[in-house]
Amino acid sequence: MRPVRVIVPAGAGSGPDTAMRFLAEGLSARWGQPVVVDNRPGASGNVGTAAAARAERDGHVLLFAQTSPLALNQHLMRSMPFDPARDLTPVALTMSTPFVLAANSHAGMRTLSDLAARAQERPEGLTFATGGATSLPRFVGEQVARGLNLRLTNVPYPASPQAVQDTIAGRTDLMIDGTPLIAPQLRAGNLVALAVTSAVRFPGLEEVPTVAETLPGFEMNGWFTLLAPAGLPTPLAERIAADVAAVLAMPDLRERLLRELGALVFPAGPAATAAALERDRAVLGRLVRELGLPIE
Repeated sequence: MRPVRVIVPAGAGSGPDTAMRFLAEGLSARWGQPVVVDNRPGASGNVGTAAAARAERDGHVLLFAQTSPLALNQHLMRSMPFDPARDLTPVALTMSTPFVLAANSHAGMRTLSDLAARAQERPEGLTFATGGATSLPRFVGEQVARGLNLRLTNVPYPASPQAVQDTIAGRTDLMIDGTPLIAPQLRAGNLVALAVTSAVRFPGLEEVPTVAETLPGFEMNGWFTLLAPAGLPTPLAERIAADVAAVLAMPDLRERLLRELGALVFPAGPAATAAALERDRAVLGRLVRELGLPIE
């Protein structure tokens, strides 16, 4: 039987790659045919996403992508090899990856209110570390700064582990990243979590409030989204989405995704997926314009 090829626009061993390989096991069993992961990293996800957009439209080629190539890159890049709204069919949301705002454990900040008070004491404001100037955590910080009316300056690092080390050392005031990176530092007492960006409190960090408890309505997560080339028939998209939801309902898989990737299972069909992507494009586009980020 012909295999289903899922293009992942990220390298082997990355979060999207690991998540899709977990999901592929269940889908292969459900469909009775191989589900093969095809890694196509490069250009912040654009290389693999463009390849998927040009593929055949019969359901045998799918795309499993994060937020950047689907909702952010178009606002940062002058030339895109695809139009994410026109050239792709949203099939299913699969899982979300919330972020954590964390401070040095000796900084005396335990809540967002503490953060606001500390920022107001300093005319220059505070700094927050992220693993990249155009990473999603950077935009989380900018949204929080606007919501609390604070001055927060991003300090981007080539990689997130460097951001962790400098925040622990006190060279930056706080950092924003996913739970797999930050949770071990919380347990070790090196960092203190101020808030999580999910709509509800995060399993295993139930004592940490959400940003929404201070800024009602706030939610900003990374997404792992399944898509297909434009023109995939709606009944086929809905069937694939239903099968994805059935696989994600498996307790062992849900626990594995949470433990290894800090991912919360969040299945949704084609219509809800399209709406979520459109919302994120609007939010991120507005932020890019407000920040005056250069278009490359």
